[in-house]
Amino acid sequence: MNAGVLMNEILTSEMHEIRRLIVETVAKRNALKIEMQQWYESNSKRFTRANELITIDSTLSALDSHYKRLWDYHNGKTIAS
Repeated sequence: MNAGVLMNEILTSEMHEIRRLIVETVAKRNALKIEMQQWYESNSKRFTRANELITIDSTLSALDSHYKRLWDYHNGKTIAS
């Protein structure tokens, strides 16, 4: 067991759904970042989908914050050592 991980971690159905959305959002973000890298290899103008990347980053941040709030609520704020 890794330090900082609870053996009996509580995960609600909402938390499972948020995890799924996080994984999905990270995949979209990674694909868009690859597209952006390819864009800048042949273009000098601003990436045309930059606003979409900003939105995805904001969404990912909100999902992460919401998951942490739920985890703290269901599992306590102190981490077992």
